[in-house]
Amino acid sequence: MNFELNETERLLHDSLLRFVQAEAPRDAAQDWGHAVAMGWHAAATPEAQGGFGMGLVGAMLIAESLGAALSVLSWRDAAVVPALALAALADEGDADCADWLEGFLAGDLAVHSAYLDAPPAAGELVLEVVPEGPEIGLVLLRYRKGGQGHVALAGAPALRRDGPSRGNLRVDPTGLRCLALPAALEGRLDTAARITAAADHLGAMQALMDMTLDYVRTRQQFGRPLGAFQALQHRLVDMFVALEEARALIMAAAMAATAARADAARLAAAAWDCARRAGAKIAEEAIQMHGGIGMTEECRVGAYVKRILRNEASVA
Repeated sequence: MNFELNETERLLHDSLLRFVQAEAPRDAAQDWGHAVAMGWHAAATPEAQGGFGMGLVGAMLIAESLGAALSVLSWRDAAVVPALALAALADEGDADCADWLEGFLAGDLAVHSAYLDAPPAAGELVLEVVPEGPEIGLVLLRYRKGGQGHVALAGAPALRRDGPSRGNLRVDPTGLRCLALPAALEGRLDTAARITAAADHLGAMQALMDMTLDYVRTRQQFGRPLGAFQALQHRLVDMFVALEEARALIMAAAMAATAARADAARLAAAAWDCARRAGAKIAEEAIQMHGGIGMTEECRVGAYVKRILRNEASVA
């Protein structure tokens, strides 16, 4: 499999690299506004429907960069799952989804997607959202019922944000529109969710690797840099191997999903499992090699470790 990026993917990669290197203080609303201005939200949508047709490779590159930048924005929930679901449902002739997709691609509609453990119950539904995030115009909730995947959709009239920090999104159940998902579409969404989460993991792991390498090159112990000790060198090599194994599997899964290959789901599951194990290893080693400072709030190691733990808790 050829892992070389094409010209469009290289241009996207370069713009994402500048985004990560800027390291400007920002919130989810600012990151979403920047993503829309750059057209990143349209990367995974087919060209025939107004997107850039980059598939999961584009989504992977974006999610990796957001993980490295410690963005509050979840690319899986804000862009990838909504874009793929709306595009597929619109392609089947659903007029509402076609309108929502048009608003999403135009940058006028921010979507919050989530996976529910059970079908929406009677009564008002309360969802946790990022307080400083963009104003939500559509919720897309996935769940299973009777052994089949479903999606519940609600537009702005049924949505209300409240709470001291506006971190709650209340959904009027009378505004929910529930649809059964074709098995093939449910599988594609699960595959996309795993690949995007694994890519976010990858960005955090790469940042931890870079920080740890820089630290052991500069931190002196017994008159020598920590990186000069062979025992630590072996552990650093193990970290690097785990990182690159995860990267290769995630890229293979993204390319397979973009090409709609039969092994995409299997590769996505393997990529997430590999990323999860590599993330745990790299996070533990990064903390240990930084020593006591790695446990402090002032050190960014802890922030990336929390990012990895959050990703693990959010993937089935």
